[in-house]
Amino acid sequence: MKKLLILCTTFLFIHFCAPAQDKTGILFQAIPFEAAIQKAKTEKKPIFLHAYASWCHFCEFMADSVYTQAEIADFYNRNFICIKMDMEKEGRELNKKLRVQNYPSHVFFDYPTTQMMHRSAGKKNTADFLQLGRDALDSTKQLRTFEKKYFNKTASLQEISTYLKMLDKAGLDNQPAINTYLTGLSEEDMMKYENWRIMYDLFRDVEMPAFQKVMLLREDYAKKYTADSIDNKIITLYNGALMTRVQKLDSLGYENMIGKLKKSRLDLSEKIIAYAELNRYKMKSDWKNYQLAAVPFIEKFCANDYRRLNEVAYNFYERVSDKALLAKAETWAQQAVSLQDNVKHNHTLSCIYYKLGRKSLAKTACEHTMELAKKSGIDYKQSTLLLEKIEALKEAE
Repeated sequence: MKKLLILCTTFLFIHFCAPAQDKTGILFQAIPFEAAIQKAKTEKKPIFLHAYASWCHFCEFMADSVYTQAEIADFYNRNFICIKMDMEKEGRELNKKLRVQNYPSHVFFDYPTTQMMHRSAGKKNTADFLQLGRDALDSTKQLRTFEKKYFNKTASLQEISTYLKMLDKAGLDNQPAINTYLTGLSEEDMMKYENWRIMYDLFRDVEMPAFQKVMLLREDYAKKYTADSIDNKIITLYNGALMTRVQKLDSLGYENMIGKLKKSRLDLSEKIIAYAELNRYKMKSDWKNYQLAAVPFIEKFCANDYRRLNEVAYNFYERVSDKALLAKAETWAQQAVSLQDNVKHNHTLSCIYYKLGRKSLAKTACEHTMELAKKSGIDYKQSTLLLEKIEALKEAE
């Protein structure tokens, strides 16, 4: 009797004191897509498809750390017929239509039409994934809604921009759509601020016809939106194309583009080529040659280019130990701050001061960074952590 009482007491203690764990998560139904369609019609619920690949680490993260959350499970199980497919195996046929390339992809289908109504791609935290589900149920926020307005030519400039951004977030190639949109605009419409933002923020393909239109309007853009901005866009476009070739190990394509730039009359060609060589070293983790190329690149081309002054200075902070080179990075970071006093530039400067052991300067720069971040509503966790390291630092002699 005494043993039985002890056992009962132990059971009750474990039952009431052990932390509650809900490992059920989203109830993915092991049914093919056609069966999910029928079930959606019967239960009058849309379909949520978790499109994954066996090699995708972010897919595993979502499955282990997001789909298992109680609030996620409750919302998705209540509002959707949930299924999952390996898009390289059982989902291969469906993927001919969906063209999933970014994993995981989260695709929502309406009922009874089974049309794709919303879509997103990539790793998401619990809050973002919950909001994604809510957006999928809200017709004013669905990708399908913006797509219809775009093709019906009823979308405002803001809605066009939103649609093109949503394509990118869905893991779809938005460059053909952007190219078609920009090439269809008049020169007057190209100069409108909303279309300038679409071109500047979203357009990324230097080899599409829209790029030639951008080049023809270069002087107009320079007058209205500053020469610095349009020149930066041109440099960025070319660099993106060149780095894509490096990434794909397309040495011939890289050299061909470099050769065309050398023969061109583009005044930025020399800077573009030098910047590409610098980034090629970076992509190959060849930091020795990166350091050797960085100094003449900055000195020759970047006196007033705060973007690349800051970029190279931060790379030196992360990868360089030589004090003389760090001293150069310090002057570059200082110049970037003098040209544009923002959070990013001041964070780089405070990092370099810290690495050089200049405690008081590092602390001042770091505190200024945090002040700017607070005013702009920008997260400053990195600066908070850096400040803790700075406080523990001994002032360099």
